[in-house]
Amino acid sequence: MRKASKYLFIFPISIILFYLLSCATGYNKYADQYYQEGLVFYERMEYDRSIDSFTKVLEVAPYGKDNDLVYYNLGMAYFKQRQYDESIYQFTKAIELIPEKGNKRKFKVLEWRGNAFQQIKEFDNAIKDYSGAIQLIPKHENIKGIYHNRAWSWINKGNYDKAIEDFSSAISIDPEFDASYYGRAYVWYKKADLQRAIIDAKEAVKLNPANKKYDDLLYEIKSSKKVDDQALWGPFIEAGNKK
Repeated sequence: MRKASKYLFIFPISIILFYLLSCATGYNKYADQYYQEGLVFYERMEYDRSIDSFTKVLEVAPYGKDNDLVYYNLGMAYFKQRQYDESIYQFTKAIELIPEKGNKRKFKVLEWRGNAFQQIKEFDNAIKDYSGAIQLIPKHENIKGIYHNRAWSWINKGNYDKAIEDFSSAISIDPEFDASYYGRAYVWYKKADLQRAIIDAKEAVKLNPANKKYDDLLYEIKSSKKVDDQALWGPFIEAGNKK
């Protein structure tokens, strides 16, 4: 899905790799070897080979203690290949195996399954997963990203008020989160609140002037406002000129 993927906020890859590198305990030496290979291939962006290695882990140790991590890693590799349906399947298997106290693991899986649902335009399911993650760990270090991504799901459902709430929540957590200023500017623009749209678009440009799409949106909003102003005041100006 082009629209959703364009605006999706992806958590920094270094954090993802930190999660991926969590030790998978409870395996025999062959399973552990395949697991470590899978991590290396993933880091190299050799996702086919990563998938093969993680699949071998499950074949060698089908009841491994941390198989939820293996399924999560498989889900991530399929996500990177844009095989979103398969990614969702693997994330769902991971959720089924996460220990009762594994809230941090479940948060990450819900986040990325939500991202996958968003890619295939299943926005209700995406919102459900994002909401589940927020409820699970409301103070998570990437909670702003969850609010941001959920906002775009609300936009795709046409619920602009909910989108504004989520973008505002993300901004309240990180006042320098330029992506959410851009998103909120876009929503104000869709709601024809051009003054607020300009304010947020300017802030996005200020925070990240190198991002051309921010500047493009600001230009589009200003152009639209100019047309609206001409439509509103044009007749009065013309009447004044005739006197």
